[in-house]
Amino acid sequence: MKRWLVALTLLLTACAQAQDYPAPIQALASKGVTIKGPLPAPAGLKGYVGSYQGRPMPVYLLADGKHVVIGTLFDAEGNDLTQESLRAASAPSLSEATWTELGNASWIAEGASKPKRIVYVFTDTECPYCHKLWLATQPLLAGGGVQVRHIIVAVIAPQSLNRAAAILDAPDPQAALRQHENTFGHSTVQPLASVSAATGKRIAANIALMEKLGIQGTPATVYKDASGKIRIAAGMLPDARLKTIFTD
Repeated sequence: MKRWLVALTLLLTACAQAQDYPAPIQALASKGVTIKGPLPAPAGLKGYVGSYQGRPMPVYLLADGKHVVIGTLFDAEGNDLTQESLRAASAPSLSEATWTELGNASWIAEGASKPKRIVYVFTDTECPYCHKLWLATQPLLAGGGVQVRHIIVAVIAPQSLNRAAAILDAPDPQAALRQHENTFGHSTVQPLASVSAATGKRIAANIALMEKLGIQGTPATVYKDASGKIRIAAGMLPDARLKTIFTD
């Protein structure tokens, strides 16, 4: 009896919440879209986090209140205004245990040796956007208060694994990574002919951690925001966003 009452209460609550949404949003809900909450949106739009068959989706109500659009917004410079906000709004809270797991991963550090701020980046040696992110972050590391830790994965190309191993197994992995980035596109760091079992396990563990965090591509930046919450930012980020993340 108690279970029945609890189920009925939850159902009535869900129905009441659905009725609070504008008609176009309710129409989506009737088609199987679950509305989970608000999503940041530019002026003139009202954003919602939707979910369909377990996948998050951005929903925007137009200013007339009568129409909705589903998809990614871009500004005049081509910057993605949706995906990072959608990920932050729909992702489960990440605990300090996650931060510890990141610290225990196989990474290569750049920047401050005694950092005030640590940023993790999942990167693939063959990823052009990872290279662009590396270039963009170099000036931000010059201040001396931030350390970026590159968690090397192999998900892009057949040579990703063997070149990742070449960098991780180098006498100076940091120098090897820098050499690779400085010659990206015609890298002078050659992939190893074969990958040792130990190094293969390190890279596989990095990939497993990436998948555990729900990261689907590289680059992906993991950091703590001003309130101490762990955030994940996917892809190549706008300069203003990078400055926020890499400010100690």
